[in-house]
Amino acid sequence: MLNGRKLEKLSVLLGVAVLVSCTLSAPRVMAQLTGQVPLAGKAIPKYLDPLPHFAGVRFDATPYTTSANPLVVTMEEFQQPVLPSTFVYPAPFTGTYVWGYDVGGVGAHYPGFTVEANRGTPTFMKYVNNLPISPFLQQYLWVDQTLHWAMPQVTGNPLVDPYTGSPPAVAHLHGGEVLSDYDGGPDQWFTPDGIQGLGYRSAVPGLTNAAVYEYPNQQDGATLWFHDHTLGATRINVYAGLAAFYFLRDPTLERADLPGSAADSTVTEPSTGRTYKPEIEIAIQDRMFDTNGQLYFPNLGINPEHPFWIPEFLGDTIVVNGKTWPFLEVEPRRYRFRLVDGSNARFYELSLMDIISGLAGPPFWQIGSDGGLLDAPARIASPAKLLLGPGERADVIVDFSAFAGTTLRLKNSARAPYPKGAPPDAQTVGQIMEFRVGTVLSGGPDNSYNPSTLASPRVSAIAPLNPAAALVTRQLTLNEVMGMGGPLEVLVNNTKWAGHRMTGANTHVPIPGFTPDAQGNYLSELPRVGSTEVWQIINLTADSHPIHLHLVQFQLVSRRPFQASKYIKAYNAAFPGGGYDHMTMAPYPPGVYIPAYGPPLDYFTPNGDGALGGNPAVSGFLQGKARLPGANETGWKDTFIMHPGEVTTIVARWAQQDSGPYPFDATTGPGYVWHCHIVDHEDNEMMRPYIPVP
Repeated sequence: MLNGRKLEKLSVLLGVAVLVSCTLSAPRVMAQLTGQVPLAGKAIPKYLDPLPHFAGVRFDATPYTTSANPLVVTMEEFQQPVLPSTFVYPAPFTGTYVWGYDVGGVGAHYPGFTVEANRGTPTFMKYVNNLPISPFLQQYLWVDQTLHWAMPQVTGNPLVDPYTGSPPAVAHLHGGEVLSDYDGGPDQWFTPDGIQGLGYRSAVPGLTNAAVYEYPNQQDGATLWFHDHTLGATRINVYAGLAAFYFLRDPTLERADLPGSAADSTVTEPSTGRTYKPEIEIAIQDRMFDTNGQLYFPNLGINPEHPFWIPEFLGDTIVVNGKTWPFLEVEPRRYRFRLVDGSNARFYELSLMDIISGLAGPPFWQIGSDGGLLDAPARIASPAKLLLGPGERADVIVDFSAFAGTTLRLKNSARAPYPKGAPPDAQTVGQIMEFRVGTVLSGGPDNSYNPSTLASPRVSAIAPLNPAAALVTRQLTLNEVMGMGGPLEVLVNNTKWAGHRMTGANTHVPIPGFTPDAQGNYLSELPRVGSTEVWQIINLTADSHPIHLHLVQFQLVSRRPFQASKYIKAYNAAFPGGGYDHMTMAPYPPGVYIPAYGPPLDYFTPNGDGALGGNPAVSGFLQGKARLPGANETGWKDTFIMHPGEVTTIVARWAQQDSGPYPFDATTGPGYVWHCHIVDHEDNEMMRPYIPVP
């Protein structure tokens, strides 16, 4: 959050115009506003400390089945030694200040201890905002209050008199099929001192700094995770550390012999003597630090409208499970890894390499994705890479049996911004962690499931969704609005979060035809419960975007290139004129793109392709052949990468994965959202609320 006294003094002494000038002329010089001196990622030693993980010490959620007996998860600020053990934190620091979850009173950690639940057994979780009223991190991690954000208290000009009170927070179970009351959506936040957002709900009434959520756990077993989702502050709160895994187990669906299962043998870490089943969670995030070992986040933006927002945070240091560049001791056998890209904006192309020979290491056998297990294992081997965008998960098996006595390095080759940005620095973000393969099998022979046999990891097959059964097809765009210094905001379907458009200075009107919700937003996506829809996402930006839909798991149909420049010409020509140009103080003429106007045509009138969305039909601009899903893309997804220059087609059904109805009324409550999971984007308008209808 903003340091109000410091910023007010700067604004008064220098003037906002001078502050903006500094922003535009020196966007990478941040220390003058925070007093921090950055610590170069190249100066941080690698592979000195073991990977923190929760194998054998995960938190069993199965006893917490009622609102009267919830699993208590508190949000805390504390110090944790994130940097290597050789780093000496100067007094008064004993570690890096972070925010994290204390799951069940076992102690706060970044990331929080993994929660394990069983399919068919509900879990009630009580989230308590126990962050300090004035957190230490508030001086370093600034919310840009010119964005549309949670705003616990309106105090006037956010540049001169910003909110400096207690931090809002809310937890969202990413990938969970839950009632919207308990979805942890952007407007459902609450503060330590009892201020609550418009969408706040709790299964237990009368709480102030807490909320109780019910998770039915009726969906397929999957690698879920929970993280902060506060409106306009997600990029800050997740960066501070509010994230944790949530494993939903399903013994009736998973093979009983998967690595790490109850039937599998144990492994032992030689350096610690710790014994556990070989299934390990891996959360990959990029970060920056200052010379005191504290989190460092750029707080000088590129445009005067949002002087503290940057389009994508890209750090120079890799943190895995809360530790910079760790190592993991493994035995020469099969391991199951649950991966999540928990970064703000960085994508990862992952591969394994023998550090001595430089040759490729073992392949990844992907057996699951966001929404659960695949029908068949997918082999991902050099030169192919395992691609993860922010928010995506991958459930993989790695067989180390042929690499006894070697050290393997997990490498990253993804450009940033993805896919056409700069290549990763080989000395820093081009490396993730190391696997040190021993020579002894401490638990005896490895009799676990071998994916190279191509046997399914599932007991029963996935039922494919049928695009031909779609009740509605939508064609929706991804748009980037440019400002004086670069990207000003990024939008889905050229529409701001609230569904308004500007018609004059400080004058907003709802987009015609949109439906109001209880929070004062106007909705365009109103899928019918139980129905199937096809969404075609037309990416008009230069970057890839991981698009996440709350409530539903969906399936990929295809990706297909389109003539972007020709389509954009037709798209711009369809705008009717109007809106408001805040630079010229005049309405836009017809045939010119109007930022944040909404789609150029009426949303609810089908276009030439019969699709809703208010955009020109895209079929006449398609080129080449549609690419069908890759072998590791054929399962259930809740987050999917939409590449530039492509139309990505997905099919979703507003029902459970087995086609049965939800065990709750999805048409009630504050509703859900869909958004880009580059959290810097979702914090600046690339998110829309929606609610299913009966």
